[in-house]
Amino acid sequence: MTDIKISILVPAFNEETRIPKFLKKLLKFADTNLESYEIIVINDGSLDKTKETVLKIIKNYNQARLLSYDDNMGKGHAVLQGVLNAKGSFILFIDADGSIRPPEILNMYQIFQKFHFDIIVGSRISKSSNITESQPLSRRLLSKIFNLYSNLLFRIKINDLLCGFKGFSREVANKIFIDLKAYRWEFDVEILYRARKKGFKVFELPIEWRHEEGSKMKLLDPIFIFLNLFKLRLSYL
Repeated sequence: MTDIKISILVPAFNEETRIPKFLKKLLKFADTNLESYEIIVINDGSLDKTKETVLKIIKNYNQARLLSYDDNMGKGHAVLQGVLNAKGSFILFIDADGSIRPPEILNMYQIFQKFHFDIIVGSRISKSSNITESQPLSRRLLSKIFNLYSNLLFRIKINDLLCGFKGFSREVANKIFIDLKAYRWEFDVEILYRARKKGFKVFELPIEWRHEEGSKMKLLDPIFIFLNLFKLRLSYL
């Protein structure tokens, strides 16, 4: 039996309308371009037909499977479940909305193989990134404030903390995802803070990215996010 080299995790919450197009492209790309892989979609307690939609799309693909549970636990919890079930030597997660094209996966994996970074973080902010359709101004401002605030609190020194495209060696993923304190918007910050504390090598990868409508962020979410980040920082004192 061939060892799996890449585990691709796709966390999904209420993605019935956006995930079909992306998942079909991902399956086709992986089948054509990746030597040894698995795709794990994690249904994080969706209230729509995400589960049924995914099962229909992947039914003829042996390398793809669905993890699903009833209660919405947060993206961090979904990714953790993927990590616990992944078999690949390199584990990455990618957003289900299609904002990041599947070829970026091969680019990330090739850099991992060549330079042996512990963690590779997709970056939409790098000068070398290719943003084909940018976010609305309000979202861009919020993202800048979030990154500045998070870096001041945690001193992570990563420019794009919330990019939904991150890859890890299997050993590193198992060390930084276990016993997380934050499972929602703040989990990206926590795993990278843990990585820095443990001295892991982190590389920011410029990517091609486009804005997709349908964000799950609600009007008051930023207030709770900033409060929760502060509480999270205090918990590590």
